[in-house]
Amino acid sequence: MEHESERLERRQLESLSTAELIRHAIEEARLLARAEVLHAKKEMQEELKAARSSGVLLGAGAVLGLMALAALLVTVGLALPIAEWLGVLLVGAFLLLLSGGLAFAGIKRLPKKPLPHTQDRLKTDIARTRETLQ
Repeated sequence: MEHESERLERRQLESLSTAELIRHAIEEARLLARAEVLHAKKEMQEELKAARSSGVLLGAGAVLGLMALAALLVTVGLALPIAEWLGVLLVGAFLLLLSGGLAFAGIKRLPKKPLPHTQDRLKTDIARTRETLQ
């Protein structure tokens, strides 16, 4: 069932010449393309912000992982005197757990599907265009 505003627009479009209809269609396509670019730009900025914080967490996790590895290697070197190695081993294990937690948090924040809203809008636009042209 068509709305009254759609009927008026359809009547107006039916009275236009082919050249005017083509100009109208091109203008509508330009507007749609501009809107999609603006939406994609906004969505990309949001994903870059999430990727930046994810990178910071991954970097911190990697640094702490290297520190933990260094501490564990020191532990192996000091393994003979029992009193000294136990403290270094505990610090190394703690740093290793902490770096794993930071790496896990960073991986969870990575975007899984790029530009999901833009992809959905484009699919909807394509479906509507196909319906209209048929």
